[in-house]
Amino acid sequence: MAGLVLAIVIARSTPPEPLNLNSMIFLGTFACAVLWWLVELIPDYATCLLMCASWAVLKVVPFSTAFAAFGGETFWLLVGALGIGLGVAESGLLDRMALKIMSLFPVGFRGMTSAMYAVGMVINPLIPSVTAKVSITAPFAKAIGDKMGFADESEGMGGLFAAMFMSAGVLYPIFLSASLFNYVLVGLMPKEVAPGITWMSWLGVSWVWGLVVIGLGYMAVQTLYRPKETRTMDPGFVTAELAKLGGLSRKEKIVAVILAAALGMWITERLHGISAAQVAVIALVLMLAANIFDRAAFRSKIGWDSICFIGGILNLAALFPILKIDRWIGTAIGPYLQPLMSNIYLFIVVLCLLLLAIRFILVSQAASLTLFIVLLAPLATALHIHPLIPAFVVLTSINLWNAPYQNTTFLAAFYASGGMVRHSQTIKMSLAYAAINILALLASVPLWRMMGMLP
Repeated sequence: MAGLVLAIVIARSTPPEPLNLNSMIFLGTFACAVLWWLVELIPDYATCLLMCASWAVLKVVPFSTAFAAFGGETFWLLVGALGIGLGVAESGLLDRMALKIMSLFPVGFRGMTSAMYAVGMVINPLIPSVTAKVSITAPFAKAIGDKMGFADESEGMGGLFAAMFMSAGVLYPIFLSASLFNYVLVGLMPKEVAPGITWMSWLGVSWVWGLVVIGLGYMAVQTLYRPKETRTMDPGFVTAELAKLGGLSRKEKIVAVILAAALGMWITERLHGISAAQVAVIALVLMLAANIFDRAAFRSKIGWDSICFIGGILNLAALFPILKIDRWIGTAIGPYLQPLMSNIYLFIVVLCLLLLAIRFILVSQAASLTLFIVLLAPLATALHIHPLIPAFVVLTSINLWNAPYQNTTFLAAFYASGGMVRHSQTIKMSLAYAAINILALLASVPLWRMMGMLP
């Protein structure tokens, strides 16, 4: 009820320049949606679809405009990416890759935490579903801990879990193809900016951040979770698990070829001009044609709720320039934020700390990402800052797990790990990541300046 009252109050307010009545109705429905996301009154995707429908019902924009993003490239890129992730998981190729990488490392705590990092780095660009990655790799971390003789909830188990989650659940901002959130970010960019963001240009922005987080994150795992006793496991365990899988199956071979081709096409997009969305949809169709997964899996194992939510979010961002809300944000908030944003180092620190605090209230990562990007993008453009920069800061800063309800990916890893850790054990790694993230972003500033993305 409070959300509806808020929507009515805003919609009936006198519109400031350059807004009009439709702009105010839009802002009212948006404010109601944010409040409902905060309290989780109904599922987030239902709120999102209702918000889009309200714009058509209330004549803010035509129905075709209110739901335009569902026919856009980013939406279909998400469908294809989730389908690719499902195909990899169903084929068993991910299990084989993880075990093969683990077999290359020493069998002590340091070696196995290094192996977990390596697994994440290899599979990250191949699978856009972070939840799928942590759900598959967490049981491996648990099995290794058991074989090394670590008790559940011990420091050794905590370190293996932290290494697994840092690699598979945190480092996804390095590669564009590593997470749906990355594609959502691109979809939220101004229409004149988004087409220029490719797989390689994204990596050009993220690589310094990635190196710092990998290095300092690994050191944090070794420092915060060092076991009291030196433990090793039978070197034959991983080899035996690989032997159980047998030779490469038909499905694994097909998926490996499709994955390699898709990744190659994404990396070389600027050379051939075929968009990432087209590549993703074709890869999905090839997997369906090869019967990598069946109709039942297509219906039930692809996150259609996430796709609907993200589609609605993309519609939200698309209406900001149409209704001149981006201009209004620039004139209304710009004078207050301009001094802060003009000092990029101070801006990064303040924004990261603000997100650290607000994530205790704004539960949805996607909602947090959307809200801050749509607010900051027009301000960044006005200050001659590439809007990808504040968006990237938001992307890396919302991925926290200080409270379990903050992060659905963390919950997936936590439950898939079979009780190897308590949540309280993982908080110190979340706080360590928050600090490391700030350092990594600050270290990236000289690179971004050299690239002409900062004044």
